[in-house]
Amino acid sequence: MPAHFANQLYAAGESGMGYTIFTVVFSGGTSAAYGTGNAVDFIAYPPGKNAADIVQVIPHIGRERKDILSCPEYSWCLYSI
Repeated sequence: MPAHFANQLYAAGESGMGYTIFTVVFSGGTSAAYGTGNAVDFIAYPPGKNAADIVQVIPHIGRERKDILSCPEYSWCLYSI
């Protein structure tokens, strides 16, 4: 998702211990709820939607929805020089 939206979610903090719930509002008025760990930068978009269609993110909202989407799995790569 565009960095300025991801930064809004990071600024809002976790929704619970070790997880984040948020809703993405798309142009046209549709929305999707997401549940993930603490990395919110990459999401799976609903059919026909992409990053350019995002108009708003709402932190901590969407927990009650039955159609919560998960975000793609990720791994941390730590290294030292």
